[in-house]
Amino acid sequence: MKTSQRGVALLVEFEGFRGNAYIPVPGDVPTIGFGFTKGVKMGDTMTLYDAKERLKKELVEYEHGVMSALTLPPTQPEFDACVSLAFNIGVAGFKRSSVAKAHNRGDKQAAARAFALWNKSGGKVYAGLTRRRAAEAALYLTPVEPEQVDQPEMPQTVDAERPMTASTINRASVVAGGTATVAAVTETVQAINEVKYGVSQLGDWLVPALLVAVVCLAGYIVYERWQQRKGGWA
Repeated sequence: MKTSQRGVALLVEFEGFRGNAYIPVPGDVPTIGFGFTKGVKMGDTMTLYDAKERLKKELVEYEHGVMSALTLPPTQPEFDACVSLAFNIGVAGFKRSSVAKAHNRGDKQAAARAFALWNKSGGKVYAGLTRRRAAEAALYLTPVEPEQVDQPEMPQTVDAERPMTASTINRASVVAGGTATVAAVTETVQAINEVKYGVSQLGDWLVPALLVAVVCLAGYIVYERWQQRKGGWA
């Protein structure tokens, strides 16, 4: 695993950057950059850019050390917190720590509490170490975001909506309307025959009237379908 940006940010925040070698507390070793101590001697200087580049390289050792110490695979937040601790107390210190032991037996709450045990230097409790351990413990207990759930197939190329004239519902409506109209006309003619009016008595307006009725009915059906399409229902 690799330390995430969140883990690096936490480490950098508490280590702080120093461009000139210094002694953090009496009796400590010369330190520079983001808490670097290997090969550092008083009088050394370092740019922020060099410190960032060195941090990338030095983190590899601590990342490997943490992974070799943890028999129970850690989440990303757990790993980041452990790397920050190991960077401060050393890989050997981390491997024998209560943090690693509690984690490996699956007691995450105990592991988080155990970070607080590492807040002393030379037998003295330091507020900076206490704050750092609390931040690492909080990071360690950070829930992992759930993995994205597989979504059902969702094509991006979608067919255009069918024109209203191609609608099967519309066609069926027209057919039904036409059938109903024919039936109505047939019944009308039968009624007319039954009362013995005769076509000659009705005059020449019968056929045009029937045609107008058919057109009006069809127009009404088309209008209703247009209203449905406008509303997004069909």
